[in-house]
Amino acid sequence: MSSFHFPQYEHELFWRYYDRLHAFIAHCGYYLEKWELLDTVYMGVTCETCALLEQWDFCAKTVDEACDFLDWLAWDTYEFEPSCSDFYIPPPCIPAYVPPVCEICHCSNH
Repeated sequence: MSSFHFPQYEHELFWRYYDRLHAFIAHCGYYLEKWELLDTVYMGVTCETCALLEQWDFCAKTVDEACDFLDWLAWDTYEFEPSCSDFYIPPPCIPAYVPPVCEICHCSNH
């Protein structure tokens, strides 16, 4: 079992979580064996990510295969984010006609 718990935020893409985990480990000076890193990731990811890992038989992989898989998953989710980023940007809300504003009361309804 891993020596610490590092949870993935809700709606956080896996590559951001994995990058944040590596930055935390580097900053704190921890040294984790590969199996400890894998355990930390498996115990810390959200239910959605855990289901994805189980779908890909994460627990059946060797330690090196599992580390390679996490690297691939991080890269894949990193590539996915820019391709869908336009989806989350709401269209501008600029009216076609803006009524003139009164210079006295600064209203546009009269």
